Amino acid sequence: MYYIIAILLALGLSAFQYRRKALWLFILRFFTYLTLFLLLFNPQIEKKQKITNRPDLYVLADNSFSLKKQNMDKLLNRILKAVQQSDLSKHYNLHLFRFDQSLQRFDSLNFSGNKTDIAQTLSELKFLHTNEHQAPVILLTDGQATTGKDYIYTLKKDDHLSVFPLVLGDTIQRKDIRIDMLNANPYAYKGNRFPVEIFIDAQLQNKATTRMTISEKGKTLYSQKIELSPEKPSTHISVLLPANSKGIHHYTASLSPLANERNKLNNRKYFAVEVIDNARKIALVSAIVHPDMGVIKRSLRQNPYIQVSLYKPADNITDFDKINTFVLYQPTGDFQQLFKQIQQKGKSWLIITGKHTDWNFLNRQKLFFSKKSSGAYENYFPVPNPAFSLFKLPELQVKDFPPLQDYYGNIEFEMPAQPAYYSRIKSVTTKEPLMAFNEQKKQGVIFGENLWQWRMQAGLQDQTKEFDKLIQQIFQYLSLDKDVSRLQVQYDKQYYQGDNIEITARFLNKNLEPDDKANPVLYLKSDTENRQIPMSLQGDFYAVNLSDLPVGSYRFTVMNAEKSLKKSGVFKVLPFSIEEKNLSADVSKLQTLAERTGGKIYYPTQSDDLIKFLSNGQKFPAIVEYKTQKTDLIDYRWLLALLVLLLATEWLVKKLRGEL
Repeated sequence: MYYIIAILLALGLSAFQYRRKALWLFILRFFTYLTLFLLLFNPQIEKKQKITNRPDLYVLADNSFSLKKQNMDKLLNRILKAVQQSDLSKHYNLHLFRFDQSLQRFDSLNFSGNKTDIAQTLSELKFLHTNEHQAPVILLTDGQATTGKDYIYTLKKDDHLSVFPLVLGDTIQRKDIRIDMLNANPYAYKGNRFPVEIFIDAQLQNKATTRMTISEKGKTLYSQKIELSPEKPSTHISVLLPANSKGIHHYTASLSPLANERNKLNNRKYFAVEVIDNARKIALVSAIVHPDMGVIKRSLRQNPYIQVSLYKPADNITDFDKINTFVLYQPTGDFQQLFKQIQQKGKSWLIITGKHTDWNFLNRQKLFFSKKSSGAYENYFPVPNPAFSLFKLPELQVKDFPPLQDYYGNIEFEMPAQPAYYSRIKSVTTKEPLMAFNEQKKQGVIFGENLWQWRMQAGLQDQTKEFDKLIQQIFQYLSLDKDVSRLQVQYDKQYYQGDNIEITARFLNKNLEPDDKANPVLYLKSDTENRQIPMSLQGDFYAVNLSDLPVGSYRFTVMNAEKSLKKSGVFKVLPFSIEEKNLSADVSKLQTLAERTGGKIYYPTQSDDLIKFLSNGQKFPAIVEYKTQKTDLIDYRWLLALLVLLLATEWLVKKLRGEL
């Protein structure tokens, strides 16, 4: 529309001015007006542009030491040179990188990487590749990742990156079966059975059968046939072994080797368990007849290794020295001589109070607790103390338990003690203990009678075993007189740089059960650093990973939150690369990575095939786009030059004709 108006206006004005003059002047003035009007109207000019976008091609070269150790460094450089000299750069935007722990711009390869993190490398590449079009990735590696996450899950097809691994290194899959981990409590009680947990892993091409055996001094205690396959290469076994005799027992867990298996050292693990005599003699002493005594006796007799005897305070206890723990039920002044004997011999005891207790007498005995009795009775309901750590309380549902009865009054601890249960009066939970234990000596107290009602309610709730276990746990804690280490720390005296440096610690409560409330901290010292590292709970032990430590000598101390248990040690980190241990290619993982991303695995002899396939460009074609560009006419500067030229020419013609 603008063009027609401009032409008509230019014709009209030119005809009006030059209709009776020379044709040349008419033509010059017409184009002058036309150019001027077009510039004034300034229409937009559309222009289509063809753009060809070549796809990206990423080449990632492994710069880790393991390739040089396998004599793959020269081969890798030759393949890289073949890629650079091929026609790939004509069809792709070629990007070369090298990697070990991270992705780096390629300049040259020195194969100095002491760790390989393929997952991190692929994650960084995914971040760099912002194009929505699919791009191939040539991954030149042995597939051995010595750190980081499992790289087969790093990429998926939606990430627009198709990985073509070119496998370097020994591709022969060696048969191997190994014991990865073995867990066993370092202590067990005589006559009981203790658990052992064994984790088994294998590298297989076909189904295989092995036999797991646990033996002591050449005698087989346990044997089981195990079948593994490439689809199910790992399993774990839980075994209960008998603790028949006292002392330290050394055991061997072993797997029978596979046919043609090279590494047989990891088929065997050794462990030791100390068996402690669990036979106990308990004396129940009471001046009155009460059903609580029968309940305690019944609960304790569920354990055949506990012998329970009933006495009165005035009885002459002939086997006094052989008794491990005394139960003093509602003591009065009649217990004076017995208290004196117990204190002289240092015996452990449990006091149970109630409506018949003489608190004036008890307070004069200088025990770890005292009570200012008001002379009135009160009902006390149990409330578990979640912070109790001397031994593990069974999971009793005590919310609906009936109350224990005792004199009302304020209880004070004269020595450090831990309440296992607090008391609740009606609906008010108090800070007064209902059941507590001395932390320094093997002494305990239950503030209230009528435990028999607890066992009756436990029976209604189908928790009789849990109640009996509570009673047994109490006396196991009180009667355990063996001085054992409640903190075991496991570590190696030396590690190689890049190894998995893990220090584990198992804390036991005073009943020699795993303590999950220790909250330990590892204090690490060396010539260059001083750190405090919280240890994390993993099952029944605590662990900390120090794999990032440089070469050097280190001292450490493991300590629980209360600083009551601690153990120290020394280890060295030697100059050695974990890459030297991985001298074969992980074909399985590279194959999985290729399948997950829509790529394909290749081997060095097929490098030319890979280059030819990618050069074909059929799977990754160039993307052709047509771009329409609109430009204002006034942006064309040559029109201004034309306008000046037309005016100058018209002036020159008029000058020659003598009209100026």
